[in-house]
This record gives sequence, C-alpha cells and structure tokens, in this order.
Amino acid sequence: MLDRYNVTMGFYEPAIFHLHTRGEGKLRNMDYWCTEQKSTFLHEYIHFLQDITTIQGLNNFFIRGEYIRYVTQKVKQSSTKEISVPLNPFEAGHNVDQNWMAHCITMGTTTPVETAVAYSKKHLGYLVDYNDDKRIPLNVINIECKTWEQKKIEVTLGTIHMMEGMAKLIQELVYPTPKRQSPYNPYYIAHDVANMIIPGLSAEPYTMIALFDLALQSSNPGWAFVDYLEKKAAIGYNSKSLTADIIYTDLKNYVMNISSLGHLPFQDAYQLFVNGAEDVMTEYLGGVWVWKNIDRWFKTIIRRGRDLRFNNPILFQLLAKEGDIATNKIFIQVLKEFGTPVVTNSIHNFDFISPQNVYVVMRELINVYAMMQIHQVFLSNGKFTCPLKKYCQNKLCGINKHWVNKTCVKQPWMRMQKWNRCYFSTWWYFKGFKDVRIIN
Repeated sequence: MLDRYNVTMGFYEPAIFHLHTRGEGKLRNMDYWCTEQKSTFLHEYIHFLQDITTIQGLNNFFIRGEYIRYVTQKVKQSSTKEISVPLNPFEAGHNVDQNWMAHCITMGTTTPVETAVAYSKKHLGYLVDYNDDKRIPLNVINIECKTWEQKKIEVTLGTIHMMEGMAKLIQELVYPTPKRQSPYNPYYIAHDVANMIIPGLSAEPYTMIALFDLALQSSNPGWAFVDYLEKKAAIGYNSKSLTADIIYTDLKNYVMNISSLGHLPFQDAYQLFVNGAEDVMTEYLGGVWVWKNIDRWFKTIIRRGRDLRFNNPILFQLLAKEGDIATNKIFIQVLKEFGTPVVTNSIHNFDFISPQNVYVVMRELINVYAMMQIHQVFLSNGKFTCPLKKYCQNKLCGINKHWVNKTCVKQPWMRMQKWNRCYFSTWWYFKGFKDVRIIN
C-alpha cells in the first residue's frame, strides 16, 4: 500500500498488476537485497496474491472491466466523438453504478487514527440488482476511534483493512519488528476489532491470517469479518479454540448469496468470479492474436489461484512460517507458479518473472499495465498523467523512432500514427477510441 503518512517503502496497484519497492537490484538478485527491500516486496507481493486468490481481488478486476464496457458504449453512441470527463460510474446504470457504489463503500476508510474504541453495525440502505429489481441491503461496520489529538471520529471497516492486516501480519512474522512501525490505520484496526469480540485473538497470528482470508472471500469483507467472529463467540469459541483449520473448513462449506443467481456453494461462487474476470480479459484482448500470450498468462495465474484456494488454503500461513524469502521454500515455489506482476524500484528498473510453463515476456506485461490505465482517463478531470513514462523515456518509440515527449505523458492517446503507437495508444486504438477527443 502507498503509505502517505511515513516514507513510501512500496506499493501495489490492485487489478493493474504493478508492484513498486524502494531500493535497487533485479528480481533475480533478490538474495542480495537488504532486509528492508525484501520485507517490502513480500508485503506488496501478498497483495498480488490477494488479487488472484480471493473473490475481492477478482471482483475488483471485474468492476473495472464493467466500467470500460460502459465507457466503450458511451463512445460508440457519441456522434461527435467529443467525450466530457469524468464519466461518472455512479450514473452508469446497468449494475455498473451499483457495483461501483458497493465497492467504494465496502472498501473501508483509511483516516489515520491512534486508538480503536468500539464498533457498531450500520445499515446504509439498499442496492438494486437491475437484472431482477431485487433490493440488496448495504450494511457496514463503523469503528469508533480516537485521533492523536483525542478527537472522536468514525472509520468504516472494510476490504482495505483485511488486505493490509493480512499483508502486514505476514510481513512481520517473516521479518519481525519490535513494535508497530506503520500508521495505526489501516494495518491494525481489524486486529483490535477481533479482540473486542474474542479477547486475545490478535495474539494468534495464524488464526488472524485465516480470518482475513475468509473475509476477502466475500462481497463485504468488513461485515463478514465481524459477523463470523460474533457467531463463533456466541457458541463459545475463544482465542485458543478458534483455529485456522476450523475457519477454512467453515469457508469450504460456506454458501454465498449472489444476487439474482441465488445461493451458491463457495466453490461455485468462486468459479463464477473467475469466469467474470476471464470474460473481462477476453473483451480487452478482443481475440487479437498478438496478445494471445497475455490471455494465456492471465488465465493461468487466476486458475492456479483457484486451485490453490480450493486445495491448499493454508498457503498464506505456510508462507509466513518459512522465514526470509531468499530461502523460503514456499515463497520460492509460489514465485515459480505465479511469477510476478510488473515490478519497478527506486531507479525505475522494470522487471518481471514469468509463471512456470507460461511464455510471456516483459514487453507483453507492459501491455497489460498500459491496458489497465485506460479507465483512469475517463475517471479523471482531463489531467491524466501516463505512468508509462519511466518505462518509455529511455527507448525510441515505433518505426519512426520518436522520443518520449509531453504528448506521451499528458495525452498518450494522441500517439496514433499507424506505425508509431506507444503501448497506451495501441490499446486506445483497439478499443475504438481512435477519433475520441477528451474535453473537461
């Protein structure tokens, strides 16, 4: 996560497949990284695994794809090809707006606080499934907190707390620190909420990892986290009797309510989200043979993620037990199976490890990075800055060998010469946006 309160050590961009750490050195030289860089990489790599092994990660990708479908429809319907931005997803209809709203609310809030005092449940209203007009209740967990100035504020418990809580916990188990080194929120709030319901639970790290994992296999992780713990506490479980094995058994037997599709066993529901993510990628790629390796790469990692989810759910616990990633057998095996997203560092080296038995190269993964930036243009106020500059700035672009310039950074969609398209403008062209003029 991008740490806005202290020095930024690293970050991962969900559904964009980009990981950044401070420090230098190639991935193949990870053995020689300093402990700080390895620790940060592990934290952000956990987020990558969350992207491809949880319902929340798959749903995040699907929601972005839904929005691009909406944008594409707006472009095709426009007679002038002048598109005013931002195109508000909350006004999109076709369930795009409802899914975006639910995603934003259930993500949780990240206001920095010092102390979590209490929690309460709050009903915000209803979402509407346009497929059958059913109303879906939208509930959240409010956390009463105190700031460093001892002011009372409320934050919403959500996805971000589950993701960061898990990543930070695994990071600290592998690379112990004497005390909390990061901002209190969002890394530790969920730990403290767990203690409010089952005292002492946060002292059981492998149980906490399983709880975070379970919560991320739902459409409303903050609510699922609290609801599960309350039910376990009500039937007498304590911090010692509630174990990771029990949690994963419960998850395996969990039945999910998927709006108009009704109640589905967990594995069927999970497969539904895998199918949705694959459909989005298929639409992005459009059957273009040049990108067939990207399609193979994406389907491979999310299908391997599904198999891992079903057959070896305690992977995160095993990863945390094996120590330093340079010698951690579980980490090394995961790295072989899943590879990495695009990885950058302080000196803007771009690097990548391909999954085992999958042929895909850095150039093709940069295409994915470019592809996942398109929606940012339409969500912005017209002041988009292309993040590919650091990759392109030392390379001559296209057959005509142009250097990166201001157009590349601020309006990359203008690089539309037939044989001189950058990564971004290639996707722009493919999506049918060739003649689109962005205005604000």
